[in-house]
Amino acid sequence: MMFILLLLLFLAVAAAVWFQGLWSAAVTLINLILAMIIATSFWEPACDFLERSGAASWTYLLDFVVLWILFAFAFGLLRAVTDTLSQVRVQFDLPVEMAGRSLLALCCGWLFVCFAAFSLHMAPLNSATPLGAWTTPSSPTFLTLSPDRLWLGFMYSRSRGALAGQPFDEQAEFPLKYHDRRDKYAKLPEMRQ
Repeated sequence: MMFILLLLLFLAVAAAVWFQGLWSAAVTLINLILAMIIATSFWEPACDFLERSGAASWTYLLDFVVLWILFAFAFGLLRAVTDTLSQVRVQFDLPVEMAGRSLLALCCGWLFVCFAAFSLHMAPLNSATPLGAWTTPSSPTFLTLSPDRLWLGFMYSRSRGALAGQPFDEQAEFPLKYHDRRDKYAKLPEMRQ
C-alpha cells in the first residue's frame, strides 16, 4: 500500500511539473529543495516550542503537521518570490524544452517522494507498520530504493557541510525513534476502542 501511495505522489507531482514547462520546472525544483530543507531543519525546534507552550498532548500529531505546514509555507513564499522575480518565461527549442521538462519533472517527483516518505515516519497512523511499510526500522520502502533514507542521508550530509550547525540525525536513530513512537501510539488505550 505504501508503494502505491508513493507511486501516485510521484506521478502526480511529475505530471504537474511537466505541464508547467522547462523554465517553471527548473524554478520549482529549486523551490522544492529549499522548502524541504527549511521544513526539515526547523520542524523539531518548532515542535519543541509548541510542546513547551502547552501542546504536549498533541505530540504524536505535531511532528507531522508542523513539518508539512513549514514546507507549505516555505514553498509558497519561495514560489511567490520567484514568480515575482521571474515574470517572463525563458523560451527553449522544442527538443530542449521536452527533454528538460521531462527530466526536471522526474527529479521533482522523486524529491517529493523522498520528503513524503520521510514525513510518513512521523504520521500518527495507529500502526507500527503504516500502510504495510517499515515492518522493522531498517525495512526499505518503494521497492528497495528507500526514499526516506535518501532524504535522511541528504539532510545529514548538508547539516555537516553547507548548512553546518548541529548535524541532523547524527546517530542515525530517526527510523528507530519513530518506529518506537508509532508502536507506542498504536498501543494507546484510546486507540483500542
